[in-house]
Amino acid sequence: MAARIVLVVSLASVAFASFLEVDYPNVNVSAERKGDAIFEAGAGGSVFLRPGAGGTVYIDKTDLRKFIEKVKSLPPIWTRRSEHDTLGTFLSGQYFDVDVEAVDPDGGNIMYSLISGHLPPGTSLNMTTGHVIGVAPDIDATYTFGIRATDIHGKYADGVFSISIREKDQCSSMPCMNGGTCVDQIGDFNCTCPLGYGDTTCQTQCEINAFGVANNVMKIPDAQISGHLTLGTALPWEGRLSSTTGWIGNDTGSWLQIDLGEVRHMFAVATQGYHSSTYYTSSFKVAYSQDGNKFVYAQSKNSEFFKGSANYDMVQKFVLDRPVRTRFVRFLPELWHNGGHPGLRVEIYGCDV
Repeated sequence: MAARIVLVVSLASVAFASFLEVDYPNVNVSAERKGDAIFEAGAGGSVFLRPGAGGTVYIDKTDLRKFIEKVKSLPPIWTRRSEHDTLGTFLSGQYFDVDVEAVDPDGGNIMYSLISGHLPPGTSLNMTTGHVIGVAPDIDATYTFGIRATDIHGKYADGVFSISIREKDQCSSMPCMNGGTCVDQIGDFNCTCPLGYGDTTCQTQCEINAFGVANNVMKIPDAQISGHLTLGTALPWEGRLSSTTGWIGNDTGSWLQIDLGEVRHMFAVATQGYHSSTYYTSSFKVAYSQDGNKFVYAQSKNSEFFKGSANYDMVQKFVLDRPVRTRFVRFLPELWHNGGHPGLRVEIYGCDV
């Protein structure tokens, strides 16, 4: 058990005693309530408070060593840039990495923070290095912002900086083909295509661009091909153009449906009959829908009726009187070979919206 020694020094009476208390390894000096603890050197002398190695001196829970360090410390100083400087001018789409830099005269670390204004969209400030990093947006603008450099003692220096961005004309390379008109956009462009052409740069002739129902392409998966009143064991996804079999409907009211996966522009359709000479469709309709519920009949040569194949192998292709926006396309047989059933193999042509 630690030794405890209490020394009582009488001043006027016991009621006004002061205490020197040794409670190893601590030495406590205290005064009575409302009394003062006074350290007084002789004439010409000094009072020293000397912490041991690794120790400190506290006054009312305040660490005097850290307090003095903070009082004596100096705020950060901007070095590589002045506190009012431009960080450069950049072309839209250009990657850049520029920095502001401040140093702590006391040798400590610096933290950086954005305190006013805005950085260019798509860029960011690294809080530990002071680097502003990112890709210049597609816009003509000068961005002015304030950055604060703060040291470990909370002292700081503020700077105001700017970055200028110059817009890039996305149409300068003339990306639109086949007479398309280019419209410059932020970080992109849009082509307005003439009738019959589509996709990003009007590069696609829509009437001959197959969506991929056909057996040799198969961009449309089996799950997006369905049939209504299908005959026997026939499968709807066998109704792909050039397949070795085909889809067979049972009778009137049967149909083969293709889900294009998203709304697209349909320009043309093509059909064949079933692989057997007894199963081919001589007349059919094409219905289209964006939601799979409300269907409208498409027209070719001012008619809702499309002429089918004269035999099972002949491909019949029809261009619509006008392209239509659709996701779901149904082929509805109207007439077919006597004594058989309506058989179909199909493909759809067009462009993305």
